Amino acid sequence: MQTIEINSRKISRVLYQWLLLTVELKTGEKFIYRLLEASTFTKFIDAPDRDKFYRNNIEANKEFKRIQLFG
Repeated sequence: MQTIEINSRKISRVLYQWLLLTVELKTGEKFIYRLLEASTFTKFIDAPDRDKFYRNNIEANKEFKRIQLFG
């Protein structure tokens, strides 16, 4: 598992393993996304504005299955 601390306005950290992307928001909400390809994680990490990339390419992408975690 790869954990990345992110300097972002909305995102606290990101965990990635086996095409599962876990995004923890600064509000405490956690979401798991089942990605279709590993390059999405690399593009996310390399994006100049990760908040915008998350909003436009991951959160809004209907092909990625999103599950909210509680606890």
